[in-house]
Amino acid sequence: MKITPPRINWKSYCFGSISLCMIMKNESKHLQRCLDSVKGLVNEIIIVDTGSTDDSIAIAERNGALVLHSPWADDFSIPRNIGIEKASGQWILILDPDEIIARKDHKALKELTRAKTIVAFQMVTLNYARDPRQVGFRTIKDKTDPLGGPGGFVPSTKTRFFKNGLGIKFEGCWHELADYYIARNKLRGLKIQIPIHHWGNEIKPNTIRDKVRLYLALGEKKVKEWPKSGQAWWELSVAEAIAGYRKRAIFSINKAMSLGFIGQPPLVCLARCHKMEGNPKKSALAFEKAVCCIYPNLTHINPQFKTLEKLTS
Repeated sequence: MKITPPRINWKSYCFGSISLCMIMKNESKHLQRCLDSVKGLVNEIIIVDTGSTDDSIAIAERNGALVLHSPWADDFSIPRNIGIEKASGQWILILDPDEIIARKDHKALKELTRAKTIVAFQMVTLNYARDPRQVGFRTIKDKTDPLGGPGGFVPSTKTRFFKNGLGIKFEGCWHELADYYIARNKLRGLKIQIPIHHWGNEIKPNTIRDKVRLYLALGEKKVKEWPKSGQAWWELSVAEAIAGYRKRAIFSINKAMSLGFIGQPPLVCLARCHKMEGNPKKSALAFEKAVCCIYPNLTHINPQFKTLEKLTS
């Protein structure tokens, strides 16, 4: 008797194709490490260059990347979206040249391409740092990051992996996000635990100075474009504080809080700025309210006890 084997839907066993989309400028130091980390994971690499003068373009092309060119226009979303528009993969992965995906996480990420109803995934970026005074700093349990460095990291969460063909795009000239579009269009997303590893502390001192000036200008531009966004005012305040403009940072944080952006990070930053500006009482109150955000059941975060008005007066 002839036995007919059951039909197998092989498509259900296949992973969806992934396009890696990046933007870069003078990233020859880190680019190869990033591209090595996605070998065997992505099917296509698209890099939008905004004016590199080093070997970045040659490195990208040696690795089979399609390199597009977009003159810098003080807006990170523009090159991001140029890359997305050219992507042919079913899914899009967003990385920066100074980031990697650990090889042990490749399979888990590929599994996500089988998702039927979820179209966007938020991933946690582990921003490795050495200064425990940074807001949100967490010590690494084994005392080393993947490159063997000591210290810890500051986590940040945003959409980095999403389905192609849905019109998803980045918005915001600085700290650009796809999350705005996803939320506004009510696309279904999910936060996952697959991390992205980021080493921002590798930047050279002269490059840091250049970036401080750039980010300050972009922060100012963003609040002009989005004047009612507490997030935008908070981002500007961080740039101002880093640049040493503490009075301006205090104004921007207060503006952010008046627009509803209230939480531990802005309050801690406000406490530091007030302390350095010689305002110990306002510094103490801001720090107290930051603690209230962390332990609301143990402290009087209820505004009927103490409000934030004293901080803004």
